Amino acid sequence: MSSAVRVLQVCEGLSEHQPVGVRELARLLDMPRSTVQRALDTLFAAGWAVRSSEGVWSLSLRCAVVGARAGGLGALRDAARPAMARLQRISDESVRLWMREGDHVVLVESIDSRQPLRYVSPPPGSTLPLHASASGKAILSRLPSSEVDELLGQPLIAVTEHTLVDAAALRRNLEMARAKGYAETYHEARADIGGVAAAVVDPEGRGFAALSLALPMHRLTDEIVRRYGEQVVTEAAQLSAHLAGRVATTEAD
Repeated sequence: MSSAVRVLQVCEGLSEHQPVGVRELARLLDMPRSTVQRALDTLFAAGWAVRSSEGVWSLSLRCAVVGARAGGLGALRDAARPAMARLQRISDESVRLWMREGDHVVLVESIDSRQPLRYVSPPPGSTLPLHASASGKAILSRLPSSEVDELLGQPLIAVTEHTLVDAAALRRNLEMARAKGYAETYHEARADIGGVAAAVVDPEGRGFAALSLALPMHRLTDEIVRRYGEQVVTEAAQLSAHLAGRVATTEAD
């Protein structure tokens, strides 16, 4: 077997099991650890993989860019636009589509609110830690507990003074998000901004993307959280089903 084929196999395995250490990935792929390490080093040198300070590996944003060119990310964006348009029309708040990359979420698409006081979305490709954003927490709430434990075992960065960085408190927050179907943030990714988000899941129920609404904190009342939470859950569920080929989403007016 050529070294190029091994690198591709490791790349595919990393996409399925990320974030993951070398030893665990070698076990999962039934390959020698030295072979997996060489393949990861090659992917890293080419910009296809990233390694955390704790030695945990994930695919880089380059994979999403190539996927977009191949139609994968573009298909997600195109499928999500009607749902985003409906959410924006109902709420007149900023709507976003995020996708997971390792221990971060990457902004794929956004529609900004038309209100004078609003949160203007950052450019596509911007990232936030999973634990600091509503979308990231929504995705985390739909991942296996073993994967969540591995992610929360790493140091959690405080993006603002309100970011949850205590693993036990964050686990309780994720349990509530899983029970309700949507996650919430309050000043956690940016001061004076809050949000609600629901995960887009694959056919196995694993979160890989999320739809979110972001708005100034003075508009984020308990009633609004519940209302918008239910709406993002509905749209994310329809988008998940559409991507799995089960149902067609309703086109935006």
